[in-house]
Amino acid sequence: MASKITLKQLASILGVSISTISKALNDSHEISDATKKRIVELAKLHNYRPNKIALGLKSGRTNTIAVVIPSVQNSFFARALYGIESVISQTKYSTIVCLTKESHDKEVDNFDMLSNGVVDGFIVAVSEETQTLEDFSHFEDAINDEKSLVMFDRVIDSIPCTKVTTNDHTAISEATQGLIKSNRKNIILLSAINNLNVGKQRTKGYQKAMADAGLTPIVLTSDRNGVANTLKEFIKNNPLDAVIALDTDASFASYKVARDLDKKIPQDMAVIGYVSERMAPYLAPELTTINQHSYTMGKTAATLLIEQLENKSNNDHSVVIDSTLSQRASS
Repeated sequence: MASKITLKQLASILGVSISTISKALNDSHEISDATKKRIVELAKLHNYRPNKIALGLKSGRTNTIAVVIPSVQNSFFARALYGIESVISQTKYSTIVCLTKESHDKEVDNFDMLSNGVVDGFIVAVSEETQTLEDFSHFEDAINDEKSLVMFDRVIDSIPCTKVTTNDHTAISEATQGLIKSNRKNIILLSAINNLNVGKQRTKGYQKAMADAGLTPIVLTSDRNGVANTLKEFIKNNPLDAVIALDTDASFASYKVARDLDKKIPQDMAVIGYVSERMAPYLAPELTTINQHSYTMGKTAATLLIEQLENKSNNDHSVVIDSTLSQRASS
């Protein structure tokens, strides 16, 4: 296999300047066709590839976008990533995917490293730890460095950038109202994402619907490892006829606890939750879900970022994707 070669080595072999090599490979009209042909053929022979990062540092543009998300194991972010890539793949831009694993330090490190001429813009879902610490300086620094920034799902209202969200407050409020109309009174909200802004918005929607109906809201919160036990201990000592689970862990925990305590779904305990639309029909009974349309959210975030990059701008506005209730047997 032919060895790789640098721009400097190409110039030395052909006895021309590095500038001439560069112009020829970029099809500049300043270089004769004969010289262009010689340079292109030699570059191909030695498998020459331009250093995109070096070119980006020189030109100020790399045509590369960073997608910074907490995880790809979470089906929401996996689907959103598919949506982002469906847009990016049709453009001149390429994508770098970074996983924060809910760590503030990892998120900051990614921004610090990539803002330094590696990428032109960011699509980010903010980590849980960053929201808990309320330290957003890395986002502010990126904007000050003239990097385009789009946040989706998990957003920070105080950061002046484009934000793509769902109507979490309204969606949960309407789901709660539906349970109340079906004569469910003891409706519990179960959450393992209480530290996240999306969890807080969903909780407010539930509390408002319960208060409007003259019912007492009860919010049970825990981390993902303790959420099942939290629900189980509550049910042992209190009446309950419905659970609204705010995330995947809480949704699965509701099914596990119902099974452990011999509660029938939906007869004894209706359940509405958040899991993948592909996964919900395989639960028994099939789970009623609030669909956030993560694929559409990803596509929207990517489209908006590309528009900003092409216009060399960084907008400050919000786009809301409507969530929908997928009614199934669990409620």
